[in-house]
Amino acid sequence: MIGLLRFIFIFFLVIFLLGYISRILLHFFFKRMNKKYGGGQSHEQRPEGDVKVNQTRSAGKRVSKDVGDYIEYEEVKYNKK
Repeated sequence: MIGLLRFIFIFFLVIFLLGYISRILLHFFFKRMNKKYGGGQSHEQRPEGDVKVNQTRSAGKRVSKDVGDYIEYEEVKYNKK
């Protein structure tokens, strides 16, 4: 009976220690990855109130005017009997 209680105690102690050690190892692993890949912050440090606008799209038309004419059309459903 004492052997069984001792086994259960040691089993739960080992599980507890493995959980604690894994938390510490994961903390250091994620901290190292955070340093390695820049911490998710890829912007430069600017003084407060400084605004920078990056325009990604051009404001003009995508198709030039000399491509052709635009023709409006209407779809007609054809019922075959």
